[in-house]
This record gives sequence, C-alpha cells and structure tokens, in this order.
Amino acid sequence: MNTARLLTFLVLLAILGGCAGRQPGPGITTPLSITDAANPNSGELNAFEQMYAGDTDKSLAARFLLDNLPPADRLSMSADELSENLDYAFLARASMPWGETVPWDTFLHYVLPHRASQEPFEPHRAMLFKELAPLCATAGSMEEALALVGEWCAQRAEYRSTSRRDLGVMSILDAGYGRCEETNILFLAAARAVGLPVRQAMVPWWQHTDGNHAWVEAWTKDGWKFLESGTEFSALNQTWFAAQAPRMAKVVAYAFGQPEDPSVYRTGTGFALLDNTAAYTRGTTVQVSVRLADDQPAPGRDVFFSVYSLGGFRPVTKAVTNDDGMARVILGPGIFFASCAAEDGLAWTLLDTRDMDETRVRLQAGSPRALPESVRFSHPGPAQNAFKATTSPKLARLRKERARRWEPFLRDLPSALQESLPLAGERAPLWLRLLRQPQGPATPWILPLMTGLDDKDLLQADPETLPRDIELAVDAREASAKAGLSYDDETFTRFVLSPRLHLEPWSSWRAQLHPWVKKSIALPLARKVQSIREDIDKLPILPQTLFGPPLTPLQTLQGGFCASNSDKAVLATAALRTMGVPARCEIDFGGVEYFDGTDWQFWEMQTAAPASGALHVTGGNDVQPLKDFGVTRIEDGHLRALDDLPWKETQGVLTCAMQPGNYLLLEPKRENDGVLVRLIPFNVADKETTVVQIGAE
Repeated sequence: MNTARLLTFLVLLAILGGCAGRQPGPGITTPLSITDAANPNSGELNAFEQMYAGDTDKSLAARFLLDNLPPADRLSMSADELSENLDYAFLARASMPWGETVPWDTFLHYVLPHRASQEPFEPHRAMLFKELAPLCATAGSMEEALALVGEWCAQRAEYRSTSRRDLGVMSILDAGYGRCEETNILFLAAARAVGLPVRQAMVPWWQHTDGNHAWVEAWTKDGWKFLESGTEFSALNQTWFAAQAPRMAKVVAYAFGQPEDPSVYRTGTGFALLDNTAAYTRGTTVQVSVRLADDQPAPGRDVFFSVYSLGGFRPVTKAVTNDDGMARVILGPGIFFASCAAEDGLAWTLLDTRDMDETRVRLQAGSPRALPESVRFSHPGPAQNAFKATTSPKLARLRKERARRWEPFLRDLPSALQESLPLAGERAPLWLRLLRQPQGPATPWILPLMTGLDDKDLLQADPETLPRDIELAVDAREASAKAGLSYDDETFTRFVLSPRLHLEPWSSWRAQLHPWVKKSIALPLARKVQSIREDIDKLPILPQTLFGPPLTPLQTLQGGFCASNSDKAVLATAALRTMGVPARCEIDFGGVEYFDGTDWQFWEMQTAAPASGALHVTGGNDVQPLKDFGVTRIEDGHLRALDDLPWKETQGVLTCAMQPGNYLLLEPKRENDGVLVRLIPFNVADKETTVVQIGAE
C-alpha cells in the first residue's frame, strides 16, 4: 500500500449541511485545484453541472462532486461519466430499502463519491448496480446487504500482494486479485452502488512488522463498523486484524470532501482525515510544546510521530503547532520517535504512550540534538480473542478455477511469460493475440517489452497500441544515433522502450507526446533537452490532494501544471524517451537522469545535487533494501526514508548512486515485543564510493 502522504493544511472548502433544506453550509471556499480557464476539460464539467439545473438535490450533489474532484479527474472525466455516477447513486438512494435512511451528509461523503483512493477512474457504478441491486434488494438489514456485497466481491477478486500503484475497479475485476487497498476499492465501489455508506480506514504503519494495512468501515444505524474486504463474512467487527488493534499506532479514516464531524483532524483540497484511533485501541492524548531559545514558542512547526517499519522511521501522523507553539494529537499505544526541525538537524525525543490516557511532549527546537546510536521501539502484544477467517469450499474452488483458466494457452510461451501472463487475468487473450500477429518492424521487440511489464501494466495496457509504440521508439533511437547518441540494446529496452516511468497510470504517452517533440527528435542531445526543459521546469505544482492518481504525461502537458513533484519528472522522462534519449525518474533526488552515450546526466527539478557519489552496502547474501536495512536522511523535521533508490546487486554487494551529503543507514533487529534499530551515519562525497557494512555488532 502506498505510504501515507504528508498533507498540507488548507482553508475549508464549502461543505453541504444536513438534511434540512439541503443548503450549502457556512464556511470559506477555496479556489478549485484547477480553474476552468486553465482546464481543457472544463466544457465537460460545466455540461455536467448544467444537467441538473432544475433539480435541487442533484444540483447540490453535482456541485459537491465538482468542488472536490482531484486534478486527474478534473482533467479527464466526461459529463456522461460524472452523470452516470450521480444518477445511479440517486437511483440506489431511492430504490434500496435503506437508501432514504442514510443522512444527506453521509450520503454525500460516503455514497456519492466515485472513487476510494488513488485508483485511475474507470466507469463502474451502472454495471455494479445492475449486478448487485437485485442481490441486495431483499436483504433484511444493511449488515446483511454488506455481507452479500462482500461475498460477491470475494468471488471476483482475492487478496494478493501486488505492485504499489492502484488499479481501477474494472481492472481489479479483470485481474481477479488485488492488494488490501485494491480489494477495498472494489468493495467500496460495490457497496456504494447499492447505497451503502462506506469509507476506507488504515493503520499508516504497523509497529510489530513491516508495512501497513487498510480496510473498510461501513455506516449502519448503530454507527460505523469495520470489515475486511476480499473475504466472506457473516458479521461486522470480526476480522483477523482486530487482534492487532492493541498495536495500532494510529487509525485514520478517509472522507471525500469535508464532513461536519468532530473527529476530522486534517483537511485539504477535496478530502478530510478522521481520527478513529479510539474506536480500536486505547487512544492517548498528547499535548505537544515546541520551544525556541529563551523558551519562546515555535509556531507553525511540523511535529512528526514515527514508528519503525519497512526500513525507516515512518511518520504515522504529524501535528502543527499554533501561535503558542502548542499542538495536540491522539496516538495508540507504543513508543514513538517524536521530532521537528531544529536548524539543520532535529529536535527529538522518544515518547511512550503505553498504558497512558494523556501525556506531554516538549521539543527544544533552538538547536539540534545529536541522534543516538540505536533506538528501541516497543509495542503491546496482540489481543487474545483472535478471529480466524475461513474460506468456503465454493469460494476456494472458484478461485482455483480462475487462477488456472488460461494455463493451457501459455504452455508454449517463454518461461518468463508463463509466469507473468496469468497476472493479466481476463485480458490474457489480448496479449496472446499480440504475440501471434504477423511479422513486422516491431516483432523483435515485442517479447522484450512484454517481459518487462509488471502486473498492473499487463492489466491496463492496450496491446493493440504497442506495435506502433515500439516503431516510434525504434525510429527515435535511429534518429538519435545519426545525431551522435548511441547506446546498447539493454539501455534501449530499459530506458527508452519501457513504457513504465514511475507510478503514473498507464497511458500511450509516446504516441501522445510525439507531435509535441517530433521536430526535436533529429537534433543533437543538448538541443533535445533544451527544446523541452524550459516548458517543463516552469510548470507549477498544485497543493497535494489525497484522492486521485498521479497525472499522466499528456495530462500534465495539456493542463500546464503538476499535481505533485513526481508529475514533472514523469513528463520529462517520457518526453526524453519519446525523442530516443535514455532517461529514468529519480524521484528521491528531485529530478531526472538521462544518458549522454557515456555517463548519466542529472536534470535538477528541485534544488538538489547530482547523484555523483555511490554507496556500497555489504554484509551477506540476499540482503534486501527496506527489509534488512533502510537509508534515510534528515529532511523537513523527520528522518525521511529513501524508498526509490536505484539499487543494483553485483556479487553480493548492493550499489546505489547517491547525492553527496549526510545519511543514516538503519539496521533493524526484530524482537518479540519490539525492534532495536541501529543508526549508522555515513557521508557520500562527490565521485567517491562509501562502503557501509551491516550485520556487524
């Protein structure tokens, strides 16, 4: 699951009030994330709003959706897609037995929304209503309907660990699997299609193991209850993760828009975060004080509360101090690394919230505090009344049959494709057809390209477009060679031909960007870079949002802005590859690297030094980054884990290009009730290699 984003405080958006009168509530509205004048898709959005000019309830609902659409949706959703979502939401509200019992505000935030998280939007509500409305119409209660929805979803998609970006609803159904957030995406879409209010909740990071977990909360007449998607269940509040409730450092629920709910603790453009920790475990109220020299308050200071997980000190939440240098936060039981910025270092302390209802933290931010050689994190044990979910024989048989469905058609393929193509689910025939097309200019490269695709690309790519994509890449390579830039086939396959840039949704970006850069393809390398650099460097970056996927390269180009720092690097990498220049995103270093035929050059998009040094990590075989160790650096008031470093393994040594500077290598030793983490400081110098050994006492 994706790492929880560090969210920026924004002024409250206009929100809709309760049932009485269906009137917009009081408050200050913020500008939309994209103004109509800057949005090439504004005509579709305006047409959608005009559809409901004569219907008070639907008009308010349409305005609510438009006010809270994330950038990717504002740039791409059509009036028909938006109206299908709204019309079927109201149809479910009018026709399902519980529909009109759902309060208006709850309907707006937890039934009407068309998305659950960062998945690419794929129209789904009409199909799901047709499938599920007859199934749920005779349910005796909302709880029974939720169980029916759960059974339907479990028969069509099971939990499986996958790559970190989200699939859309229809792609999950095509796949027949998804990680926890993806089974949630499917369940939320299905439940909302029949008028059941649901939202996603999560533990941002586990303390007792690596990773995190997300699940579903459902609104009932008796309040919010929890369930596990991707499984069959007969009752709510009975899941495997309930046993881990005493270990939950923080529980966060997501809302589309900004509900009038006292548990809201952070808001931003189109979203709110709700603190639901106390519903699962003992919640400790932490009063935070940050002081400067002479005991003066430090206003507006971000204070992070971190646990160790997946190779880093991972923030589970942050608090922002007020004018008096004070803040308040609620945490679950455990030991936390509390920190804030102090000059070029950190002010920090260890905070123990076990068996405490309330406690205080004071950080002296006037000068940095030296980091320790090690930190020991402890956490409570699990609950005793563990619930074990079981899979019915019918469901087990259905899943086994689905997994083997395409096996007979794959036996003659290379072993790599025999392993990967089953991940394409119901889209496997499209790939089989591509492999059997007549010989053409693209044929020699189809197999290398397919072998490099991951599970999500196999589910989202359009195989019919790939031959043309390959031909464009080959032509650009030949033009680059004539202009003096040559490289080997491996470099071409990995850094020019590969359609995967970073975490953006699949798109045919090469064909889409070709008209923009085609006049520059034959130019020498320096002029190619110059032809796009000024336009890309000046792109503004919008405030961060919680919902919606990253932008595709074409969306960034046409919109003239970025929804995040990574969007700019993704567009630059795509444009360079389209021109036949090997390129790769370096998100952790704030830019892009491109190959000049001899060395990799750094295109700085944020103030940063080139990755001109190197780190070698030694200490045994099968050492894995983010599992056996992690690399981190002091940044913005906490120890920021560097998750996207370009690691390479050679003869048991892990090597990584690094920017010059000071870092820490974190080495964990898991114990029954906690983890001991060694902090190994090291420095990377320009054009030098630093060696760090792990496993040494």
